[in-house]
Amino acid sequence: MGLIAKIKGTEYKKYLKTLVLSTALAFLTLYIALGLMFFAEVFAGERENPIQRHVILLILAIFFIIFTVFYEPEGKSKSKGKSKGKESLRSLIKGLFLAICATFAFVAIAGGVILTIEGMIPEVNMMISALAICMIVSMVFLSLLKPS
Repeated sequence: MGLIAKIKGTEYKKYLKTLVLSTALAFLTLYIALGLMFFAEVFAGERENPIQRHVILLILAIFFIIFTVFYEPEGKSKSKGKSKGKESLRSLIKGLFLAICATFAFVAIAGGVILTIEGMIPEVNMMISALAICMIVSMVFLSLLKPS
């Protein structure tokens, strides 16, 4: 069976799904990098931050609630006392950590979008190279996260 016939079978969905997911993650990574460039200008005092602190705090609170509920133990545990308190504390800590990471990524992506809209992105050759590197990195991460 040739390579073309193999790709035309049911295997093409796997290739297409991996390509789309890798490309989407690469664009997110690229916009996070552009957002970091944007906020470097904000911290240097060259521009004003368009995302207010209270909006960032609201985004953090929403992500904190979502991730804390996600990590809450399923059902009611039969044991009460210290083990229930430890599980609640673990879910709060995990939720807070993921909320901080998600808020950082969200705000950085917003900064990258603002930078793109203003037309302050680097030249096209540099952006294509950065996108290619981000695609390779996202594919490596996807292959490492795949269950064996």
